[in-house]
Amino acid sequence: MKYRGLISRSAIAVALVYSLPVLAQEEVPQDTAVAPGQTIIVTGTRRTDRTVAESPTPIDVYSGQELQKQGVADMNQVLQNLVPSFTVARYAIGDGSSFVRPPNLRGLAPDQTLVLVNGKRMHRSALVQIGANAQSAGAHSADLAQIPAIAVRAVEVLRDGASAQYGSDAIAGVINMTLRNDTDGLSGYARHGQYYRGDGEDYQVALNGGFKLGDSGFINISGEYVNAGKTSRGVTRAGAALLRMEQPDIGVPALAQRYGNPELESYRFFVNGGFDLGESEVYFFGNYGHSFQEESFNYRQSVDTAGTDIEGNSFGLNGIFRDYFKDFDNTLPGIQTGAAGGNVYAPNDYEYTTRDYTQVADCSDPLVQNWSCIYPGGFTPIFFGKIDDISGTVGYKGTFGFGLNYDISGSYGQSTLKYTMNGTMNPSLGIESPTEFYLGKLEQRETLINADFSYPWEVGFASPVTIAFGGQYFRESYELGLGDPASYAIGPYTGNLVFHQDGTPVCTNMVYDPLSPDTCTQLSVALPVGANGFPGYGPAIAGESSRNSKGVYIDIEGDITDQLSFGIAGRYEHLSDFGNSTTGKFSARYAIVPDVIALRGTVATGFRAPTPGQVNTSSIATGFNPGNPNAIEYMTLPVTSPVAAYLGAEALKPEESVSFSLGTVFTPAPGATLTIDYYNIKVKDRIGTSGTFVITDDQRPTLRELGLANYATVNEVQFLTNAFDTRTQGIDVVGSYRMPIGDLGVLNSTLAFNWNKTKVIARDPDIVSDVRVAQLEKTLPKTRVILTENWTAGPLSVLGRMNWYGKYTVTDDGPVSQTFGSEFVFDLEVSYDVNDNITLTAGAQNIFSNYPDKYDNRPGGLGPVYASTGGRFTGDIYPDVSPFGFNGGFWYGKVGFKF
Repeated sequence: MKYRGLISRSAIAVALVYSLPVLAQEEVPQDTAVAPGQTIIVTGTRRTDRTVAESPTPIDVYSGQELQKQGVADMNQVLQNLVPSFTVARYAIGDGSSFVRPPNLRGLAPDQTLVLVNGKRMHRSALVQIGANAQSAGAHSADLAQIPAIAVRAVEVLRDGASAQYGSDAIAGVINMTLRNDTDGLSGYARHGQYYRGDGEDYQVALNGGFKLGDSGFINISGEYVNAGKTSRGVTRAGAALLRMEQPDIGVPALAQRYGNPELESYRFFVNGGFDLGESEVYFFGNYGHSFQEESFNYRQSVDTAGTDIEGNSFGLNGIFRDYFKDFDNTLPGIQTGAAGGNVYAPNDYEYTTRDYTQVADCSDPLVQNWSCIYPGGFTPIFFGKIDDISGTVGYKGTFGFGLNYDISGSYGQSTLKYTMNGTMNPSLGIESPTEFYLGKLEQRETLINADFSYPWEVGFASPVTIAFGGQYFRESYELGLGDPASYAIGPYTGNLVFHQDGTPVCTNMVYDPLSPDTCTQLSVALPVGANGFPGYGPAIAGESSRNSKGVYIDIEGDITDQLSFGIAGRYEHLSDFGNSTTGKFSARYAIVPDVIALRGTVATGFRAPTPGQVNTSSIATGFNPGNPNAIEYMTLPVTSPVAAYLGAEALKPEESVSFSLGTVFTPAPGATLTIDYYNIKVKDRIGTSGTFVITDDQRPTLRELGLANYATVNEVQFLTNAFDTRTQGIDVVGSYRMPIGDLGVLNSTLAFNWNKTKVIARDPDIVSDVRVAQLEKTLPKTRVILTENWTAGPLSVLGRMNWYGKYTVTDDGPVSQTFGSEFVFDLEVSYDVNDNITLTAGAQNIFSNYPDKYDNRPGGLGPVYASTGGRFTGDIYPDVSPFGFNGGFWYGKVGFKF
C-alpha cells in the first residue's frame, strides 16, 4: 500500500507520454538537426562514442542556445526551467542564502551534486548555507550563478550517483558545463525587463568572442553584466503600522522592511582556449566573477505601542529599545570586577527611574540613554554581500603512439564573500556605537591536480573495452576573516550574570548589590552583542582550516555484444581528516529491440566528507519570531564548540550512500525518444542542521563557564549534525519529438516529469526534531512537469513553456504548518531574425503572473495574518521557499547580434 502513490503517479506519467505526440526533448549542444538521443556525451562515461540514447545512466543534454532562450540571467533559474528534478528558491531575508542560492537536484542537498566545468571540478562557494530550507541548510556547494549562459556550449545533467567516477559530492548527480570553443567572431545580446508590478528592473548585456591564435590555437572569451533592481512583495510589519498610526511624527517608515529579491550588480567573465600540437594539446580555461547585492533585514520597533489595531491586537514592547545607563566614571557593570568575582554595584553612579516607553526617550538626559534618540522611528538593518570568484585550469592531453590517452591538469579556485551592514548598531556599546560595520569575510580556496588515462582495448567484444584510470590530489582551505572590532564587541551594556560570594548565581541580567546581598537591582536589559542583525566575526570564531585528499580510480566499460553494454568503476580516496573511503558503481544496458527499446540500470555507492567549512562554520544572527517584537539572537555553532557538545553535538563524519536506478529507453520513430527511470538513494549519516535548542536562564551559568562570549543574550542555538538518515526515491520521464511540418518549419516538443519523495528513515530525536523531519520531507514539491513547444519557421521562432509545480508544506516551530497548493507557470518567447546579424526577441516569464498561495489563518497554520496589514507580523505574505518565486510576471525585450 505504501507504493500506491508512486505507482499511480508513474501510471499517469506513462499515459501522458504515450498519449501525446510530444515527448521530453534532449537538447543538442549545437544548432544542428542531430536526432534526439544521438548527441555524443562526455559526462558519466570515458568513451568517446557514447550517445544519449546509448547511455546506461539517465542524462539530459541542453544546448547553449536553449540556455539563452530565457529572460533570466541566474544559471540556477535557467536550469530550473529545463530540468524537472532541479529546484531553487528565492530567499527574501535569508542572510547569505539570498546572495548564493542553493539548488536541489533530485530532492537532495546542493553539495550532493557535483558541478564540473569542461569536465573538471568547479570549486565551492565560500558560503556554508544556514538560512536556506532544511534540504539545503548546512550544505557547502558550488555557486552556479557564477556561470553566464553565453559562455556555455552545452550542459549535461547526469541524474545518477557517480562518486566512484568523479569522487566526493556526486551522490545526487553531476552537472557538467562545457564552455564554448567557436572562433567565428562576435555574438551577444542586450536584454531589458521588469516585473509586472513595476519593480525589479533588470538589465543584462552578454558578449562572446571567439578568435584563432596562430595556425593551431584558439581563445573564446565571454562576458556578462547584470544590473537587477530590488522587488517588494510584502507589507509593513503589524507593529510598525500601529506605531505609525499612533505616532505619525516620529518617522516610522511606511514600509518598515522589504520582502523581495535583493538588489544586484554583477559582472562575470570566462575564457576557454588551447593549442593543437598534433598528437597532443594544451588547454586552459578560467573565470572571474564579481557581484554586489543588498537585502533588507527585519525592522526594529523604536517605542511601545499604546493601543490596539483594528482587530484588537496589541504589539506591545519595542524589543531592544530599553533604557541603559551611561558610564561616566568606569564603575558600572562589565567595567570593574569585585573581589567576589561578580560586578560591583556603585549606588551613587545613577538614579534608576521608570518612564513611559510609549514615547521616545528624553535625549537631553546625559545619564539615561536609549536608542530611540538615534532611531526615533525604529530602524531596519541593510545587509550587503560582495562576492569575488576566480578560477583557472591548465592542462595537457594527447595520445601516445600505442593508443594510450592521457590528460594531466592543474586547477585553482577561490570564492570570497564579504559582508557589510549599515543602518544598525551594536546595542551593547551604547549610544556611541557605529551604525555601519564591516562584518568579516568567508573564503574558500581549492587546488586540484588530476592525471587521467584511458585505453581502448580490443578483446573481441562488439566494441573495444575502454579502460580508464587515474589519480587526483585535492586540497581545500576555508577561512573565516575578522570583522571590525565594533561589529562583534561585547560592550558594557549587555546582560550581566552576577554571583553571591559563595559562587551561586543570584541574578540574571541584573546587578548584585553588596549592601543588600539578597536583592538584585535592574541596571541593564541584556542589550544584544554585536552588529544588530548579523554580528561580525570575532577572534573566538575567526580562523582558517584545511585538508587534503588523494584518490585513485579505475573505470571499465564496453559493449559485450551489439545489444549488451556494461560499466564498472571503483575509487579509493584517503582524506587527511577522515581517513579512507572506497566507492563503486556498476551499470548495464540491454537493447531488447536494437535501436527501438532498451533497459538500463545502475547500482552505486557514494561518499561525501564534511568540508572544512562545514566543520568550522559559525554564525550569529538577530531575528524576530512572528508575533513577538523582541529580538531573538540565534547562533549556529561549530561542532567543535564546547557549547555544541554540551547540547549534544558530536564530531561530523562522512555521508555514505547506496543508490540504484532502473529504466527504459524507447525510440519509437526517427526524431522521437522516451526515457523512464526509477531511482532510489539512501544516505546514511546525512549532514544538515540540527533542530533548534532554546537557551534557558538555568543554562547560562554553564554557557559562561564553557566560554561562550554572548552567554547572557543568546536565545537559540543549532549546529551541524549527522544525526539522521534519509531515503529519496523518484521517477523521471524524459523524452523528445522533433517533427518537421513541411513549409511550416520544425516543431520540437518536450515533456519532462519528475516525482520525488524524501523520507527520514532514522534519526536521533534529541538532535533532529519532529519539526526538522517535517521540513526535510515536505518543503520541496513532490511532483513537477515541464512541457515545452519550440516552433521554428525561417526567421521566426516561438517558444512556449509550461511548468507545473506540485503542492508543498512549510512547517515552523510550534509545530505549525501550512500546505501550499500546486501551481501552473507559463513562459512565452518570440524571436525574429531581422537579417543574418540581428535578432529581436520579446518574451515573458510567468506570463499570467501567478503567485503562490498566501499565508492564512487556518487553525495551527502559519499565521496570524492581520487584517490591518494583510500580512503576518513580520510583513510577509508569501512563502519564500516557493519553487517558482513570489514576484509574479516578468516581461523582457532582447536584441541579439552576431558578426
